[in-house]
Amino acid sequence: MRFFSVAALALTMSCAAAQPAASPPKTGSAAPAAAIAPSPTAPTAAGPQPYPEAARELEAAKVTGTLALYDTQDGVLRCSDVERCRTEAVTPASTFKIPHSMIALETGLVEGPDTVLPWDHQEYTNPDWNQDLSFRDALRYSCLPCYRAIARKVGEAGEREWVTKLGYGNRDTSGGVDKFWIWGGMRISPLEQVDFLRRFDENKLPISERTADIVRDIMTLDVTENFVLRAKTGTVGPPDEPRELAWFVGWLEAGTRRVFFALLIDGHTEGVDPAVVRRPLTERILHARGAM
Repeated sequence: MRFFSVAALALTMSCAAAQPAASPPKTGSAAPAAAIAPSPTAPTAAGPQPYPEAARELEAAKVTGTLALYDTQDGVLRCSDVERCRTEAVTPASTFKIPHSMIALETGLVEGPDTVLPWDHQEYTNPDWNQDLSFRDALRYSCLPCYRAIARKVGEAGEREWVTKLGYGNRDTSGGVDKFWIWGGMRISPLEQVDFLRRFDENKLPISERTADIVRDIMTLDVTENFVLRAKTGTVGPPDEPRELAWFVGWLEAGTRRVFFALLIDGHTEGVDPAVVRRPLTERILHARGAM
């Protein structure tokens, strides 16, 4: 397995280090399980519109891929490459830690952000993994062995039940209970990432308010006077995947405005590290929209 990093990624699926997060605002009660399907007003219903400005930003960054973006300010779903936004379904890699964190909390395997996940005393290339970690830091450092251990405790039936309830990606948990989101059958497209994140923020997932608040909190990367950025990275490459894939998915909160995004990079010119450029690339696009 090979991973490249934002903050020290070798053999890793990385997460950009989270900034100290303010306590997330309280939200309404979670929807019942019957509400997991995308609502009629979900961004996929209107159909994505071309987003040439974003396409130019990807080209300027010397990477290939696609970005899906939904801005509540105008209610338009945009894609830098409309066809690829729809059809480019790949492994979620570490972006699956967003729903996986929900599963860990809902099943009671993790009590809260300060729950300690013990080190298994195996030596990993990523030194951040070679220690006991709080649940918050396990997400921050994108600790793969921590989440694999959680998956084994949830079990195959439990994982399959939860990804179905959450309506995540293609719902395929084949390939191993502790690796299906990396090397197994799980696939998700940029449009599906945006739809999942929007349902999460709108409390349309079958999870408790407490779980939603904790996951929002631990995936917070930046808090300023003007906005809050919540996001997760995901990275995988050869020999596990024929291409180097780098995700950056999440949303920006600016008052009541939300801008949901899913960037997938699948190629780059020599000397460009997708894991380094994905966040600043996304932030340039958000800044151009006046959201940052």
